[in-house]
Amino acid sequence: MSDRHRPTRDALHELFDQPPSATTPALLELCAQQARRRRPAALMEQRRRDRFVEPSRLDLRRAHALDGLALAAAADYEALLLSPVAPLGSCSVVAPTAQDRTLSALRGTEVVSDPTNVLAIECAHRIKAGARGPQRLCTIHQVLRAQPLPPGPGFSRHFRLLALADAGRGRAADGFEIEAVVRQLGVYDRLFDAAAALGCALPERRFVVHARTDTATLGDRVAAALAEVAPGAAVDRIEFDSSYYAGLRVLFGATARASGAFTPIVDIGRFDWVAALAANHKLRYVASGCGLQLLTALFAEG
Repeated sequence: MSDRHRPTRDALHELFDQPPSATTPALLELCAQQARRRRPAALMEQRRRDRFVEPSRLDLRRAHALDGLALAAAADYEALLLSPVAPLGSCSVVAPTAQDRTLSALRGTEVVSDPTNVLAIECAHRIKAGARGPQRLCTIHQVLRAQPLPPGPGFSRHFRLLALADAGRGRAADGFEIEAVVRQLGVYDRLFDAAAALGCALPERRFVVHARTDTATLGDRVAAALAEVAPGAAVDRIEFDSSYYAGLRVLFGATARASGAFTPIVDIGRFDWVAALAANHKLRYVASGCGLQLLTALFAEG
């Protein structure tokens, strides 16, 4: 690009100061101009090299079977079919995470990279609109993430994720959080059992309870309550320090067939997102996710 056509620093900063609604027309025109210059060969080349656009390796019929098992296990949760996009900043505004891990889009939106953040927005929206009682929502979503991929089989830029969310007012002795964690992990334990119908085995199940030093009592209470979920599962208790979780994180998994090692595929935590979104510090939020395609990639027998 010649200096004559290069945007000036002042012009860029002027764009940075504008709301999404003001920059959308220019960005739409930019995309239109770029698309007009493309040729069929460019589409084929992008398909060859770009992991964002390649199909999932999970067979669609198998994905639907997993969806059915997951929704049946989560019968106590209202099931939502989310939009493919969410408000711009749905993750980075309320959590200490970078916007570049998400595929930002136009019109003030981003491609959903974590449905637990989107469910937090929905819970806060309903509570502010006058909904009474705890909110229990779930979804299954084909999420897309731009962050580096973990090593090993089963990981891709976009993948099927079951997400559960509980939001409501806090109670004495961490009552809301404990009940929500037990309820959600019960869903995943039932899903692990049901996955046997698809040839998956999840032996030697284990919970790993992480808590900060200032939330150690909460961690101890959750660890004690997990006996209700899976009496035969082991429970590990670990101290951690994380600004992403609001003092509590629980991992749940089993021994993977290929590696023979404990592999967590459920991640559950307490977060302050709904409290921030609804501007009400009395609200609590517990959310979790499970990568459904990892069930077959890591735990399928044979």
